[in-house]
Amino acid sequence: MERIKTGISGLDEMLNGGIPLKRHVAIFGGPGTGKTSFSFEYLYKGAKEGQNGVYITLEESPESIIENMEAQFTEFKDIRELVNSNKITVSEPEKFSIDSVIEILENSIVKNNAKRAVIDSSTMLRAMFDNENEYRRTIVEFFNLLKTLECNVFIIVEAESGDRGVKFEIEHYIADGIINLYNLDRGGNRVRALEIFKMRGTNHSRDLVPFRVEPNGIKVFVGEKVF
Repeated sequence: MERIKTGISGLDEMLNGGIPLKRHVAIFGGPGTGKTSFSFEYLYKGAKEGQNGVYITLEESPESIIENMEAQFTEFKDIRELVNSNKITVSEPEKFSIDSVIEILENSIVKNNAKRAVIDSSTMLRAMFDNENEYRRTIVEFFNLLKTLECNVFIIVEAESGDRGVKFEIEHYIADGIINLYNLDRGGNRVRALEIFKMRGTNHSRDLVPFRVEPNGIKVFVGEKVF
């Protein structure tokens, strides 16, 4: 099976070598869990290996995303260079619509040969619709469209509840993979942790493991216990 390595330390080991090609993964987490950092490093490590990527932001401005990632990953000295050379494209749609998101994806794949994409976030996609039923119908169609693209997509989803009390959303059922990120309270301290909730087409670790966001990238501590 052909796989795409995330490049995130420890995660590919948990994924038995990486994410199967053309699988689309939802990154679930509450505030402060590292969703943006996690997703951006996935693009950064891909760009370093010659796989161009696009980050579609529906909340923050592209410049804010770039600046925050430069401040977070201070040892990634070439973020701006990769952006300026279109190896990583950070874009926001001209119109607040799912058609504009699709247009950015398709243009990035055609013009920049993008192999990796991040959509931040499905929560904002939901806000594009007047009612939940309309969103559910459209998001299913959207995921079906993604399956036709030569690209692996991460979709950030904002969790409604903290710790491990994740409320199941439509994305849990239609995404090929689910990675849950947590910011757990343990003895008065906050510990970041993750679990691979599901990943179609491959065996994977089901352990809950701690991780840290460090200046030189995310470190997933495979085999360690959170508590």
